[in-house]
Amino acid sequence: MEYQLPRLTKMWTHLERQSGGKVKGMGEKQIEVDKRILRNQIGVLRKELESVRKHRKQYRNRRLSVPVPVVSLVGYTNAGKSTLLNQLTGADVLAEDKLFATLDPTTRRVQMENGKEFLLTDTVGFIQKLPTTLVAAFRATLEEISESSLLVHVVDISHPMAEQQINAVDKVLSELDVSSIPRLIVWNKVDNTSDPQKIRLQAEERDAVCISALSGDGLSEFCNAVNDKLKDSMVWVEALVPFENGDLLSTIHQVGMVVKTEYTEQGTYIKAHVPLRFARLLTPMRQLCVSRP
Repeated sequence: MEYQLPRLTKMWTHLERQSGGKVKGMGEKQIEVDKRILRNQIGVLRKELESVRKHRKQYRNRRLSVPVPVVSLVGYTNAGKSTLLNQLTGADVLAEDKLFATLDPTTRRVQMENGKEFLLTDTVGFIQKLPTTLVAAFRATLEEISESSLLVHVVDISHPMAEQQINAVDKVLSELDVSSIPRLIVWNKVDNTSDPQKIRLQAEERDAVCISALSGDGLSEFCNAVNDKLKDSMVWVEALVPFENGDLLSTIHQVGMVVKTEYTEQGTYIKAHVPLRFARLLTPMRQLCVSRP
């Protein structure tokens, strides 16, 4: 609608020719009516977008109370993000070869072999030269990305313009100011390339994970890579947790990666990798174990 608004004049030139004398023709009146209708509709849509934005923010706040890391799938449109989500979680998200098949973000829980779990979110696919007005329209959806613990950039490596698509996604992500969030590069549709073995060697050099979301090939390696990336984004702590904080200890086992647990008279001594916000909660307890050998 914003695209149509300044272009209405040319659409009504055939009616302007009907005007005669000093009386204004119907074409000019009609164009003002159409502009007013478009402006009203744009206003209604903007209010709806703001409502969606608030609604999704409530969802994110609710998820923060559940201490599970959030992993967001980002990438060019038709890169295979929805197929990957369906394969990992058994979800039934629409996965089609068309532009913007995914508009509403879908989040599902993924259970890894080591017992750890994370929330996987599918987001809208990007395109090259995405207009700024479209970026604004998708902001309610794309804001899911800003709350992520990890971004998984899914690339259709079989596409002849894969490198340009990677650059296009990186550009949109820079506009969203999410450069501080850790990123994992995933090369999808490796089985569609002319030389899969060569692609796998290139992926090792560029620290990328090769998968085929459709067949499920490489998903175990993908989960291991996600686990390693989440570990890298955590903080190493050594703390003495008093027995009355048993709920916090349980949460650390759920969201963190505990290396050592030792029960003492004062409480439970742990060594673990934990998310930053839980490391802050443990700060006073970390002082208790300074004197420990």
